Amino acid sequence: MPTSLPNSETEKKFEEYRHYLTYEATCLVSFINLFRRLYERRVDRLEEINIAPAFFQVTTNALLSAMILWADKLFDTKGERGIFNFLMFIEHNRNILAIEKLKRRKNYPEGHWMLNRDPITLEMINGDRRYIENLDCLQSITTLRDNFYGHFDKEYFFDRARMANEAPTWGDLEKLTVVISDVINRYSAAYDGQLFVLEPENINDLDYLLDSLHTCRKSQNN
Repeated sequence: MPTSLPNSETEKKFEEYRHYLTYEATCLVSFINLFRRLYERRVDRLEEINIAPAFFQVTTNALLSAMILWADKLFDTKGERGIFNFLMFIEHNRNILAIEKLKRRKNYPEGHWMLNRDPITLEMINGDRRYIENLDCLQSITTLRDNFYGHFDKEYFFDRARMANEAPTWGDLEKLTVVISDVINRYSAAYDGQLFVLEPENINDLDYLLDSLHTCRKSQNN
C-alpha cells in the first residue's frame, strides 16, 4: 500500500474508503436484522407468512447466504478490502488523523471539546486487530463460507445438521455489527468528527407488509 501520497489524496482515499465500508457494513446489519425479524415474526404472523411460503423461504435462505458471505468479506484477515485492510490503511496513514488535522478540517477553536481526545496510535490499531482476530465466531463463518456457501464440501452438503450446529449465534452476529461500527466510528471521529449509525433499512417495510396482511385478513373474516 502506498505510504507517500499527498495529504489531500490520502484524505480523499480515506473518505472514499469510509463511505463504501460503511455502506457494506450497513448491508450486513440489514441482512442480519431482517433475517432475525422474519424469524421473530413467525410467532405472531405465521399465517400471513404462509400466504406466500415459497417467497419467504427463498428470502430467508438468501438472507442467510448473504449474512455469511458479507461477514466473511468484511472480516477476512487477508481480504483486499474490509475491516483489516481498512486498519492497514489507517496504520500507514495515521498522520491524517492527527488532532491538529481534525482542528484544521473542522475549524475548531483552541480548547474545543472535540479536540480533547487520545491520538490514534499504532497500539490502538493493533488492539483493534487483536480484538477482532479473537472473535470466536469468525472461524465458524469462514468454515461455513468455505465448505458450503462458497462451494459444496461433501460433508456439509450431506449433513445439514452439522452446518446448523456450527452456525454463529444471534449474539455472535450482533457482536460483529457492534465491532465494525465501533472501528469505523473510532477513526471517522478522529478524522472529522463524523459518527455513523449502521441502521437496517428494511425492518419497518417487513412489519408494514405483515401487519397490513393481518389487518386485511381480519377485515375479510369479519
